[in-house]
Amino acid sequence: MNIFYYDIAVGLPLRQCFTYKSKEVIKKGKRVIVPFGSKSIVGIVVKKIAKPKSLKGLKEIISIADEHSCFNGSIFETIKWASDYYHHPIGEVFFSFIPTLLRKQNDKIIFDLDDNTEYKLNEVDKKLKLTKEQNINLSKLNKVEKFSPSLIYGVTGSGKTEIYLQLAEKFILQNKSILILVPEINLIPQLEKRFKDRFNGDIGVYHSRQTPNQRLKVWLRSKFGGIRIVIGTRSSVLMPLKNLGAIIIDEEHDQSYKQAEGFKFSGRDLAIKRAQIENIPVFLGSATPSLQTLKLVKEKKFKKFDLLRRVDGKKPPKLIPLDISDSPLLGGIAIQTMSIIEAAINKGEQVLIFLNRRGFAPLYECDNCGWVAKCSSCESNLVFHKSKNRLICHKCESVYGVNKTCPDCHSNEINTLGTGTERVEEVLRSTFKKVPIIRMDYDSTRLKGSIEAIYEKANTSKEAILVGTQMLSKGHDFPKVTLCVILNADGGLLSPEINAIEKISQQLIQVSGRAGRNNNLAKVIIQTRYPNDENLKQIKTGDYRLVSEQCLKTNKALNMPPYSTVAILRATSPSPESCYKFLDKANNLLNGKKNIYVIGPLPSIPLKVKGNTRNHLIIKSDTRTYLNRVLNYLTYEIQTWPETKKVKWSYDIDPYDMS
Repeated sequence: MNIFYYDIAVGLPLRQCFTYKSKEVIKKGKRVIVPFGSKSIVGIVVKKIAKPKSLKGLKEIISIADEHSCFNGSIFETIKWASDYYHHPIGEVFFSFIPTLLRKQNDKIIFDLDDNTEYKLNEVDKKLKLTKEQNINLSKLNKVEKFSPSLIYGVTGSGKTEIYLQLAEKFILQNKSILILVPEINLIPQLEKRFKDRFNGDIGVYHSRQTPNQRLKVWLRSKFGGIRIVIGTRSSVLMPLKNLGAIIIDEEHDQSYKQAEGFKFSGRDLAIKRAQIENIPVFLGSATPSLQTLKLVKEKKFKKFDLLRRVDGKKPPKLIPLDISDSPLLGGIAIQTMSIIEAAINKGEQVLIFLNRRGFAPLYECDNCGWVAKCSSCESNLVFHKSKNRLICHKCESVYGVNKTCPDCHSNEINTLGTGTERVEEVLRSTFKKVPIIRMDYDSTRLKGSIEAIYEKANTSKEAILVGTQMLSKGHDFPKVTLCVILNADGGLLSPEINAIEKISQQLIQVSGRAGRNNNLAKVIIQTRYPNDENLKQIKTGDYRLVSEQCLKTNKALNMPPYSTVAILRATSPSPESCYKFLDKANNLLNGKKNIYVIGPLPSIPLKVKGNTRNHLIIKSDTRTYLNRVLNYLTYEIQTWPETKKVKWSYDIDPYDMS
């Protein structure tokens, strides 16, 4: 009897695969049930291997879970690449890209018989007449047949979505499928509606707020051909679509494409790598492209297609800095700003107010002794949420009751300080009693259907005021908005982050793009105490090309990304000493390495999360290849250290946040 041997990856934070034997031939990428310690767990077949030298203690695969492999050849290769590039355990990478229900033992992939879905163009949805600029670029984009990253650099309102629709039509008519990535869940409903209006066929949607059954159904139907158009967030990047023709990455600059916890991958970068492996086109759209993308355009590794005019021919709104240095604020809104809002409302117009801070107030403190409410797990300041009458940690989402007296001095003089979206909403409701006030933030969009309800209310109301966080700045179409107000731009302008100017300029220009799509007189008010700030002077032109060019020059002079590569070694432990010793040892190991620059160990912000101390080491190199080689060496050494047993550690490759 023939015995075969396989390397199996398991969904645990373990960097090695485990060898098992079987009497059956098993294809790579299949789910299997294997004994692990005293339990049986799900594993993924990585490869068939030669007979090991020692068979002692070698266990047998219990069963093959499914008839079909979870991962086909190209997706399998993309996962292997991701594990190597991000220096992350391959088992956890595999399990990041299958639905939750398939991570359990009792679920089998059942062949979906609905594999003959036809997509017909809806006559009801008349194709928009393209502008000359759109026509020229679409004809060029339609000629892209193989891997060739294409940046669609389109100002807000230039008709990028129509380009996406017509590109999708081309591939659907070729009997191919298409994957459309968006950075956040709240962007899906509007885009889904546009695709449903255009295509008479099922549109798959895939994101983290769906039920496990919903995600499994979309995944299966994609795999077996029942769905050929999928719109999803970063978790859908390796959706097993049958005969994939192209990938579209909308708002490619958005930092939400980067996974913040666990396997810290970039959905954008992984999509590009998948397209390269499958040799298919990948289209990146943005009005404010990332510096990384613009550098690759300069190096002619990406092609750029410009859409620099709005489809309606109207001019973009004016960005007007408003000096509030000597102005009293009501809920973060200056008196001058309130007058401008009132004038717009009196004309029957809609107003959008942007504040990137949810909740009612970011500080809950004692006026008598200075005590500030902090999370016991994270030591982060707790945010007061008036609607729930709770204090909430925005780092770990822990919830606390509201103190009536100070725990330190027992004073009753406890007040809220600062402004969040709830406070702005309250002030506006008391000022404009007959005007719909619509809040759009993480708290107001959690429930199913809430995002759709917000769009409906905005579209059916005449005058209205929309208040929200960065959710409002991303890709939404609010045609009745003629005035945008940005309340706290100074926080971004003065931030010490390396990418602060890139980030705030993207944010301000994206927000400004929500206004004036049907009005030449639209304007954007930027409240600031620094109206003469040089960066703000550039941003207020509304021309992202000027800002990005300056950012690229600055970063090149400082040898910062995208002109260098950065990795962060992060460590957490209940013991601050253990954390520091581990990172210090890593620093000593790398010290003196040619073309490697190390900063740290440094305390992370916040220092504590869920009771664990957090510290990190910044590792920088001039070349990506060399950095990866050094990290491979470091990883090998780390696994031999006794200090490793006392900490949880991970890499963050190409980090957005260096704190």
